[in-house]
Amino acid sequence: MITLSGRGRRHGQRSFRRGGTLTVCGGAIPLPKTNRCTTQPRGRADKGDIMNKTLGAVAATLLTTTSALAQEPVFQLPEIIFSAGLTAIEANRTGVSVEVVDEDDLDAAGDVQLSDYLETLPGISVTQNGPVGTNTTLRIRGLNGNYIPVLINGIDVTDPSSTQTNFNFGTLTTGGISRIEVLYGSQSAIYGSEAIGGVINITTLQAPDENGTDIIVNAEGGTYDSYLGEVGIATRFDRGTLAFSATRVVTDGFSAADENLGNTEADGYESTTLSFTGTYELSETVTIGGSVIYLDSRSDFDSGGGAGRDSDRFLTSEQLGARIFAQFDGIHIDHEIAVQAFRIDRSDPNSTSSVTNFEGDRLGFSYRGTIDLAGEQGLVIGADYTREDYLSFGTGGRTEADYSVATLLGEYTTRLGNDVDLALAVRYDEHSVFGGATTGRAALAWRPDASTTIRASIATGFRAPSLNELYGPFGAPNPNLQPEESRSAELAIEREFANGRVGAALFYTEIDDLIDYRGTGYVQVPGKTVSRGIELTGELALNDNYSLFGNYTYTDSEEISGNRLARVPLHDLTLGLRAEFNELWTGTVTVQHVAGRQDRVFGPPPTFASTPFDMPDYTVANMSLGYAVNDATEVYLRVENIFDEEYQTTLGYGTSDRAFYLGVRASF
Repeated sequence: MITLSGRGRRHGQRSFRRGGTLTVCGGAIPLPKTNRCTTQPRGRADKGDIMNKTLGAVAATLLTTTSALAQEPVFQLPEIIFSAGLTAIEANRTGVSVEVVDEDDLDAAGDVQLSDYLETLPGISVTQNGPVGTNTTLRIRGLNGNYIPVLINGIDVTDPSSTQTNFNFGTLTTGGISRIEVLYGSQSAIYGSEAIGGVINITTLQAPDENGTDIIVNAEGGTYDSYLGEVGIATRFDRGTLAFSATRVVTDGFSAADENLGNTEADGYESTTLSFTGTYELSETVTIGGSVIYLDSRSDFDSGGGAGRDSDRFLTSEQLGARIFAQFDGIHIDHEIAVQAFRIDRSDPNSTSSVTNFEGDRLGFSYRGTIDLAGEQGLVIGADYTREDYLSFGTGGRTEADYSVATLLGEYTTRLGNDVDLALAVRYDEHSVFGGATTGRAALAWRPDASTTIRASIATGFRAPSLNELYGPFGAPNPNLQPEESRSAELAIEREFANGRVGAALFYTEIDDLIDYRGTGYVQVPGKTVSRGIELTGELALNDNYSLFGNYTYTDSEEISGNRLARVPLHDLTLGLRAEFNELWTGTVTVQHVAGRQDRVFGPPPTFASTPFDMPDYTVANMSLGYAVNDATEVYLRVENIFDEEYQTTLGYGTSDRAFYLGVRASF
């Protein structure tokens, strides 16, 4: 018998219901070394492909193994990380911190809006301008969304037409998502401009590990006349895979401008999200594949926070992204070529300004070559070309702009003895407006014993001004803005025990000449802006049925003037309990405490001078409860804001009251 199980959360350490062991007839055998793993996103390893090839090799070895094998100790199969570099790598061999979330984690928490779940992870904070669908900003270690690329199946879905190129997490639900990797720290050497705070890498529904078809169905309804429906179908056959998912969300919502300040008009939301992925092996050495993501939404919102700010405004958004790739296995070098495209159309027809429509386009080409080096070494070389286009228009006129970036990059990995791994990456970007920029990263992982991993990394980064910052309607066009440059460092340690694990990370990032909004437009903030702090994580299995988990992040972020960065919490604590009461009942409770935040209050024209405003601390608790009707069907109840806390994440904007949602999910 072969038993194989996965593991979830940070480097596969937090979800103890999945043991991560490979047992063969009661014993274990060494897994074969491979020089390359295939995947859809940016040429990284696909979990199903890795497992299929690995199990095939294991089975072949098993046929020639003697019965004495059964007396060997169990082999611990490590989690594979896809986003930490240009090739997939085992979790304990990467020198940068990565948080891994799988669909079991998402199901257990029960969150509909993805940002609600991500907010419970270490180092991540979220602010939102009202209910589901309104503008939602995710920060990693104090740095805003414009420093965080977001990829879905390898497609860059950040908005080229937004004021600062970022992704609005208010429109993205957990439906159809199978895996998330959150990469921490400056990663410009791997992902280019904007990747100063980290990277969010999302994978949608994937084919099963073995030949066959899986079908999933989910339906939910609850407070604010909210309804969700999800269906997915995924199949694996001898030479390929196919997967499709569709999610529909409708809610009447609540007032975006805080209803406790007298605002009564509810702001609703509706969206449809579709995803498709597929791969096909043309031969033993050639594989092709592709993916498509589509999101169509309408969200009501208020143009400001505070008393008397109800407004009859809504935003429509249509997003379409696609990626196709081909992989060729060579004798000494493996090749991948890929093309991706993304387009977003946004319309704010009742805008109080003269600009009501925004369009953004991105087209990218990439090449990756994985070279077979002797020993425990790897080398990946690559070249990219990306073009972004921006268009805004309305009664006030029309603005068009574009730029392109040509890239050369490489990453060298080597094992320095049995316990140390080193990865060195370098990237050169030639920007059509700002010229050349070189970034690098060095990451080291040391395993002093089988249960401990120490990570250290240093990196440089840069962020070119967005097209909207340079030429958009928020203030006079400012072509004099220059790219931001950054440096970051991290030192982390993780240790596993028989019934738990603990971890700690020190982080530091400094940005030169940060670009920020100052009432009359985007300006360059002179000097260094610094974000530094510490993350603590842990989990303890009390017994076979109950486990405690938690994390705490301290973030000290400030400009050279001493002013704190807006909306970044000084203290962010999450504590939780997971329970399996018996074979039928499961539950999760989380409590989050956020303290030490400042927002900004802008004064009257013409200066719009900003004044820091201390935001009240808050504590909010959520829970989910599941009942297994049978092996394929679960009924669940989730409760948001159990104690009906009144709080704001953004000054003047409301959050949900106590809310109840009942749903059913099934898989066949």
